[in-house]
Amino acid sequence: MTKHQIATKMVQYASDILGLSEIEVHFKPKSFFHYEEVSAIFNEKLYYIIFNEDWMAIALPEEIVLTALHETRHAYQKANIDFPQFFVGKETEETINQWKKDFENYNKPHEHNLSDYASQSIEKDATDFAWKVINEYFDPKLEF
Repeated sequence: MTKHQIATKMVQYASDILGLSEIEVHFKPKSFFHYEEVSAIFNEKLYYIIFNEDWMAIALPEEIVLTALHETRHAYQKANIDFPQFFVGKETEETINQWKKDFENYNKPHEHNLSDYASQSIEKDATDFAWKVINEYFDPKLEF
């Protein structure tokens, strides 16, 4: 399986777990990104996940899996804000309101200190989700 296939399949896998549909996956060179070391981003306006092809070329398959899960969770967070009628009872109102604040006042890692970036509720939640899926759904000996 190619790295592009791993990324695409993992976004679909996470989408299925989270009740999402039609999350597109795109691949762009590092020059596309404002900060070349970005592994991937979730485009909240178009509901795309865009992977950095240059990063993917050197990334381990496990890193691509983790990134795909993390970015798909951002799509879920934004969908809860934009389309709450489809996610009734999945998250608390308090959580959704905090996610909304985080998206509106997002601290990018290359523009703020890394601690501020990592302490945002949407980043903590996306990281927690990615590791939870890996720990619960994957055999630790799984090879890509």
